[in-house]
Amino acid sequence: MRVISAIPQAAEAWPFLAALLTGGLPQSMLCVGPWGSGVVELTDLFLGAMLCLEPRSDQSACGQCRSCILQGQGTHPDLLRLQAEEEGKLISIDQVRAAADFLSYTPQIGKRRVLRVEPAEALAPAAANAFLKTLEEPPPRAHIVLLSAAPSRLLPTIRSRLQRLPMRLAGRAETQQWLREKGVPEAAALRLARWGGDRPLWAWQAWQDGILREREQWIPQLLALPQEGIGAALALAETWSKAATLPTLREIALSILEDLLRLRLGLVERPVNDDYIAKLQSMADSASLDALWTCESLWRNLPVTLKQNRNQLIILEEMVLAWYAIWAGRAEEHGRSA
Repeated sequence: MRVISAIPQAAEAWPFLAALLTGGLPQSMLCVGPWGSGVVELTDLFLGAMLCLEPRSDQSACGQCRSCILQGQGTHPDLLRLQAEEEGKLISIDQVRAAADFLSYTPQIGKRRVLRVEPAEALAPAAANAFLKTLEEPPPRAHIVLLSAAPSRLLPTIRSRLQRLPMRLAGRAETQQWLREKGVPEAAALRLARWGGDRPLWAWQAWQDGILREREQWIPQLLALPQEGIGAALALAETWSKAATLPTLREIALSILEDLLRLRLGLVERPVNDDYIAKLQSMADSASLDALWTCESLWRNLPVTLKQNRNQLIILEEMVLAWYAIWAGRAEEHGRSA
């Protein structure tokens, strides 16, 4: 299979998916997993097999028939990808109505039409209610596949009409072993598996992008900032605006903020960044919990913020000032306890 070795948990999941392809597909399905977990890639492999005209013996797509070629070109007439028109926006009721119309038509190439919805939790309330009607009575030869990283945000009435496909997430040990098999040194594989958790594809890409080198540079700068004042925070934002890759910086900042939140709430024994445990514990003890949540939310929503075409320096200034505010008025106390 083309991508079986590229997704750690694919070998376990595919026999069941292949059985569905030969024994009768549900009309409405749900695939759950975050970006980088391999779930999106495995789902697309499954959709390709659903539409393939000449599947292989293991039911995977042949990659050569007319249907597979059109999928590769993004022009397959029987496959519709339903997603928000802009990142950070919601899927509208008009989009859902258009998708319902698409499903009602006769397939042009194969024996089924497929609607792919990602992320499913981006359905606006009115759109979700309209979508429910399609799920209740899907047209013949229509199949609907929803992808979600947060299925709890879907309407219960929608979830109840979906068959959840068995695409489990990789565990840390599995991710670590898979990274080692791909040539990542043992210490780095351990760090990335602890960091990436159930996102092996993210961990592999992060290794290729040199994220561990960036981590060694940027974490000490973040941890020192509360003791250095607002001027230093603004200077750091300016430095980062010229040198840092924001998606990478976001991953690093979120890993630190999530460690701090867990330590502050007493929810973790071993943080992701355990090589900084003493410093993180002292900082968590003196942190404002409300300010921690505010800062974490800003970093988590960074992709949406960037889509608003705002100046990168202004964005980074907002981020580092929010970080500084976590310990505002406590810098001296924190310095004594560090």
